[in-house]
Amino acid sequence: MSIKHAILGLLAGGPAHGYALKAAFEDVAPTTSLNYGQVYTTLERLEKAELVTPEVVAQEKQPDKQVYALTDKGRKELQEWLATPTQLDPDPRNETFLKLMLARRLPGADPLQVLAVERRAAFGELHKVTGERDQAEREGADTATVLLLELTTLRLEAFLKWLDRCEEIFTREAKS
Repeated sequence: MSIKHAILGLLAGGPAHGYALKAAFEDVAPTTSLNYGQVYTTLERLEKAELVTPEVVAQEKQPDKQVYALTDKGRKELQEWLATPTQLDPDPRNETFLKLMLARRLPGADPLQVLAVERRAAFGELHKVTGERDQAEREGADTATVLLLELTTLRLEAFLKWLDRCEEIFTREAKS
């Protein structure tokens, strides 16, 4: 996840200070939290890259605060990022895959038993997440929360479909 671009996007709405950016980020991505160190470190990098510019704002009853504004260069960077497709993660390294491949090779291990264990866990998680998603929709949760729960649901469904496919292949392999 690009914290850099998220902060640029949040600043596109107007200047803000670090605490406000942290809160706004957590509103936009409700399942993700940032610590203040991440926010301020990212702001420092953005400033060095001339994507944001700081300004000290005097306050009467509190210490002065530093707010950051998006520069033209920062706005251009944000627009380029929005126009560029996100790189999908086709990384085949997966612990379940590793377990299955080892279970095929190890004497006394059964990949179908590994599949059964993984399937039960995935169905349990799918049941939980589907319930959370349905509850969020019933309660009128914000769009970000509903969409993240929907993404998680679809990923779990795809994983279960892959497990089914693995079972087909292992079963066919055992018969030959």
